[in-house]
Amino acid sequence: MYIPKAFNVTSQEAAITLIENNSFGDLVTYNNGELCSNKVPFFFDRETNTLCGHFGKNNPQLADIQQSKKALAIFSGAHSYISPQWYVSKDMVPTWNFQTVQVKGSIKIVNEERLIDILKKLSAFHESQFTTQWSMDEVNQDKLDLLSKMITGFQIEVSDIRFKEKMSQNRGREDQQNVMEHLKLQGGYSEQQVSAIMRKSIEL
Repeated sequence: MYIPKAFNVTSQEAAITLIENNSFGDLVTYNNGELCSNKVPFFFDRETNTLCGHFGKNNPQLADIQQSKKALAIFSGAHSYISPQWYVSKDMVPTWNFQTVQVKGSIKIVNEERLIDILKKLSAFHESQFTTQWSMDEVNQDKLDLLSKMITGFQIEVSDIRFKEKMSQNRGREDQQNVMEHLKLQGGYSEQQVSAIMRKSIEL
């Protein structure tokens, strides 16, 4: 991934946090001259520094994992269109502010015990946002056994994490302020996120 110096976030903790907050990512693999991509609910296992996920056993991407053993995972954070009319100088062109994290590493299929562990950790992480939390311990063993026969778990041994955050760092302070205010007025959730991230960065 191309990352200009101004947009490079070197903190691995910040990258992992973005993954945790935007964990429905893209798993990209390559095999026999073909690329394959699927949307996957990921879980970053901090204990093992692995990126974990699962999909149906009939997914043809399983063959890619078994053959190529390398993978790329892509996560998108806040993003928004930026209009040139918001700049001090009107002789500008549109752009896009955004966050993205890319993870590379060796990928492998995990055994049933690790699959269940991944599913428990994934659900526990997302259930933690609720007052009343569901647990996989509520699922009877027969149903759990059936589930494990229908899906395949995998984990990526992380070798590289890159975090690109383009938030108008290359613009002057007045342009940044104008962009933040216009995004805030747009009212959309993503625009509000971008505005807040920009404001936090400027205040640091």
